Amino acid sequence: MTEGHAPFRFGTVFVAAAIAMLAATLALHIPLMLWDHIDLVPIYEAWQRGDLSGSEFWRIHDGSHFHSAAYAVLLLTTWLSGGQPWLDCAVSWGFFVAQAWLLLGIARTGWQDRHPGREWWLAMLVLIFHPGHLANLQWGWQVAVFISLLGAIAPIRILSGEQPTQALNLLGLALAVAGVLGFTTTLAAFPVAVLLILARVEWSWKRRVAFAMPWLLTAMVLAYWLLSARGQAAPWPGLDRWVMYVLNYLGGGVLRFAEDLAPWWAALALLMTAMVTPRLWRRSQSRPWLALMLFAIGCASMTGWGRAGYFGAEHAFVTRYVSFAMLFWIGWLGLIVLGMKEAKPARRRWMLSLLIATLCFAAFNGLHMIKQAMVVRERALEYAAHIRDRYPDPDPGVIERAYQSRADQASQRLGRLRDWGFAPFSPATEAPRAAD
Repeated sequence: MTEGHAPFRFGTVFVAAAIAMLAATLALHIPLMLWDHIDLVPIYEAWQRGDLSGSEFWRIHDGSHFHSAAYAVLLLTTWLSGGQPWLDCAVSWGFFVAQAWLLLGIARTGWQDRHPGREWWLAMLVLIFHPGHLANLQWGWQVAVFISLLGAIAPIRILSGEQPTQALNLLGLALAVAGVLGFTTTLAAFPVAVLLILARVEWSWKRRVAFAMPWLLTAMVLAYWLLSARGQAAPWPGLDRWVMYVLNYLGGGVLRFAEDLAPWWAALALLMTAMVTPRLWRRSQSRPWLALMLFAIGCASMTGWGRAGYFGAEHAFVTRYVSFAMLFWIGWLGLIVLGMKEAKPARRRWMLSLLIATLCFAAFNGLHMIKQAMVVRERALEYAAHIRDRYPDPDPGVIERAYQSRADQASQRLGRLRDWGFAPFSPATEAPRAAD
């Protein structure tokens, strides 16, 4: 990055932040297949006997998400590591660093010629490398999340660049499809990509249609596949519950530690966005920021449609959604910093106050999420020790907590892990012995 874009040793800070996230990921990683991760066992078994197509590999998981791209990664990492989940987490970190680099490329585009100042670049780094991602990085199964995010961020980066080619457009499309096959909410990237293409008024309509058509056709195919695989549609939760779910989802990115305040802060951020967007939306610099925000809103809307009716609006505070919600706040930070340059002094002071408050909330939320990750790690170590020491007669209550709705299948699948020498039965599994 040039001196004008970021007047400090940017590469050094980026590398240091990436290394810190890797160290935290490995230190806090969940050392066995817990919760949904145990579903990989029959898929791995089918792969080993050459019958992958007869397994759940290409089927929708739990009636909501495709995970085929994640399965492909997990099968390889499980085989290479001998069933040690740390490698799954390390690969997730690799996808995470790739998305971080792309987000910084988006920042270069979004703040082009604006020179927002060193403090805002540092603030952007804080949001990009937010500890909230540890909830997903520590659990190998959630490589699906980072495949999904990369599949959305890459086309936004490509299509908001100065001279995207049709080849790059198709590359972005391919990555978006892989993202959908990691975590289905990447479907929200498809309308965002079309909007980015249509917004390029410097192009002829013929070129815009040529770029947009592959996205539209692919989106229809993927949506049809998803709806066919899901079968019965989720119950409509009602407008009020759906709106609250969306606001909780977005607000949880910076205020998961204060759930009562989170939706109102998200609503305030949306109000400020509505105030600055009319002045900025025609400018190319605003497009990547708005695209990130629209993608996150799309993820929240789709998830609320599928989940709010079953679980209520509070379900939006599930830790895995923080990684998606952070894209909203990254886009919001970029857009508001851009808007402050032209705002009147009184409004600029108000905008600055809200930005600083949001960054403070994000910092506290990061500490909260680190604590949550530490609790999950400690609990996972206890599960691993209990299962290793007490198998084949573990406490049913422990298995219920460790595998929830999969408790009935867990006994047989844990037996396969023991046969293969996978965690938690391998000597490499780090866990204290269970108390008698």
